[in-house]
Amino acid sequence: MTGKRIRSFTKSYSELILYLLVLLFVSLHKFLGIPNLSIFFLLSPLVFLEIRLLDRWIFLWLLYPIAFLFFDALWLLSMTLSAFAEELFFRAYLMKRFSNLSVSLMFVVPHLILNPGILSLLTFFPSLFFGFAYQKTKSLAFVSFLHLFSNLVYFKLTYFLPTF
Repeated sequence: MTGKRIRSFTKSYSELILYLLVLLFVSLHKFLGIPNLSIFFLLSPLVFLEIRLLDRWIFLWLLYPIAFLFFDALWLLSMTLSAFAEELFFRAYLMKRFSNLSVSLMFVVPHLILNPGILSLLTFFPSLFFGFAYQKTKSLAFVSFLHLFSNLVYFKLTYFLPTF
């Protein structure tokens, strides 16, 4: 009987369990300096979700090589993996159970842990937009591209703007 309860609990709360693991590993990275292993939990839905990566929005990724003209290759690949992993976890996985508003609030928390401040709080608004775009298109490729593009614009802008 206990085994059935554990499986039932795990099935009912798997999204929250994985989200809490993401928060745990982001916090361990921030406060104890251990490597940030949260990416593995962000990518874990690949194991049990049926994800369509090839859809009508995939052509946007043809623009990707242009970015190598403006950004360091390793940094750009890291940003691409992060954008994809976050969109996979927060849109394709969490939005199956939670609303766009709830997921956008959940999206802000790891950003606040890593970089406390107003800019991390403001990630709520692009997250709402990404959620809306995902609801309309059901395309992980599209929202991942939007996320990457917004990150690249943000980093280019903050590079040239004075810090406060």
